This record gives sequence, C-alpha cells and structure tokens, in this order.
Amino acid sequence: MMKKNLLIIAAGLFTWQFVYGQPSFSEKRLRDKSLNQGITYVQQNEYELAAASFSRCLELDSTFAPAWLFRGKLFIEWNRPDEAIGELNKALQYDPALGEAYFYIGYVLYGADTTGEDRRLFDQAIAAGYQDPWAYYLRAVTEIRDGDDDLAIRDLDRVTELKEDFALAYHERAGIKRRRGDYQGSHFDYQQAIQYNPDFALAYNNLGSVNILMGDYTGAIEDYSKALELDPELVIALNNRGYARYYIGDKEGALNDFNAAITNGPRLASAKLNKASLLAERGEVVPALSLLDETLIEHPDMALLYLNRGLIRELNGDLDGACEDWHMAIALGAEQANEFINECDR
Repeated sequence: MMKKNLLIIAAGLFTWQFVYGQPSFSEKRLRDKSLNQGITYVQQNEYELAAASFSRCLELDSTFAPAWLFRGKLFIEWNRPDEAIGELNKALQYDPALGEAYFYIGYVLYGADTTGEDRRLFDQAIAAGYQDPWAYYLRAVTEIRDGDDDLAIRDLDRVTELKEDFALAYHERAGIKRRRGDYQGSHFDYQQAIQYNPDFALAYNNLGSVNILMGDYTGAIEDYSKALELDPELVIALNNRGYARYYIGDKEGALNDFNAAITNGPRLASAKLNKASLLAERGEVVPALSLLDETLIEHPDMALLYLNRGLIRELNGDLDGACEDWHMAIALGAEQANEFINECDR
C-alpha cells in the first residue's frame, strides 16, 4: 500500500504540513537527566559544564523550554544580556506560559529600560503564576519609579507574605511611608529591615533621617554612626550626621562631618551647601560664597544652592546679587525663595 503523502494538495494550491519529530521516551529521560545535571553544575558554580548540559538537552529536544530558560539565566550570569534575552524568548516560544522567562527578561531590562517594558514583563510573569518574591519586589520598584505608590505597597506587602525576612521590601515600603508623612510606620519598617539584615547600612541611614523628622536628633546620630561603622564610604551618612550634630549644638562636630563628606564624596552638593551655611553663620562669608560658587559650577540646576547663596549675599550687603539668586531658585522650583523675594522691591 502506498504511504500517505505529507504534502496535501487542496483546490490547486500547495499547503505544506510540517510533522514535528517528538523525542522518544529514552531521549526524554536523557534530556531530563541532562537538565538536572546542568542545574547541579549551576549550584556548584560550574557554569561551563552547566551550559554544556543544557545544550545537550536541546540537542535531544530543541523545543524543551526549561533548557532555553536555564541557558538564558546563564547568559545573565555571564553579563551577556542580548544573548540572554534571545534564549529566554526561545523558552517563551515553546512555552508561552513560562512565567519565569518573562521575569528574567524583565530583570535584564530593569534599570536600563525607560519605556516601562520591564514592569510589563513583571506583570506577565506574575499573571503566568510566577510567585517568586523578587518578581513582586522588582515590580514594586518599577511602580515606585512610575509614581504608583499604592500598587507598590500592595506588592511589597505580598513580598513579605512570601518571604518574611525580605529586608529590601521593608526598606522600600518605609520610604513610601516616609514620603506620605507616616513617620511611625516608616520607622517600624526601617527597623524591620535592620532586624532581618543587621548589616544594612543604608537602612540605618534612612532610619536616622526619619528620627530627624520625628525630632530625635540624638537617635539619628546613633543611626548615622552605625551606618558609617557598617559602610565607611556611605558619605551621605556623614553629611546627615553633621546636620543632626548641628541641631544639637555640636557645630564643630558638624563641620568635621561636612568636611569628611566633601573629602570622601567631592561631588556631594548637600555637604557643601551645609558647610557653606555653617561658615556663613560663623561670619566666614567669603569662604562660604566661594564654596557655593564652586558647587554651582558642578550643580547649576540645584535650586537650594541659589537660595542659600542669595541669603549669604544679602548678609554681605549684595542685595542685587541676592535677588538674582532668589529668582533663579524660584525658577528651579525652590518655593522657599518667595519668602525673601519681597525684599527685592525695596
């Protein structure tokens, strides 16, 4: 009997019917064994051997989405993002419901993408059933970036449901609460972040800032000191500790901190702004103005620099220069300058 032809002829047109080969049972066993071996190699940091195992999987079954997924993750590990995305898209070609592949494409784009594609991919990952806390956490960060704090809070809550000790989630949620004026809630979340990660220097720094907002300058100094103990290069903590020291009357300690912040972070404008204000208060107007002039060359769009230089120029008898600075400060968004602009009409 003649075998049926795979080429089907219909209405005088040629319609091609492709018959895909399926791996045999033994091939599937070899394929799955190679995948598991590759995963073991990854756990042992033997990435080249892992790559060979995943490639062997694909030789046995080129439609095997998990192998494409794991090869894509290896390319991420090797910092080869374009190839990673190619492999992950292959995984989705063969399994469009593979949420983990959406997540890792989003992860590759995260931080570099400005179109919101990363957030859309995290949405797809979660919608496909991928319930890793990192998916919710990174989506929350993109929601914060896009100004959707309510959605971010929801996702950060979900992160802590999935992984109670996820310190970064408490840290991000604390930041939202601080911006909303919920200082007690923010304080609690920063403390939770520190409880689960005692070496979290930035959390100590930000806890100190909430303590300042709550009027606890001594507590803030302790928090900033702890942040610096954990990370001596965290120059914002030096600046912030100087600010807190100023408000408890330790002006020499404040100046030392501002100087150290400037030495270790020469482009940290806030430390130069604070030092200039302290110098002017001590009557050292000329070095204060010189420091602000220098800082404005580096940061010409920082409104507070113009505001404070205007105040110091006024102290120095230069009202015209002060008014020029206050107008510039207002143009850059510093509404505080409106308090002084009336002096320019005299």
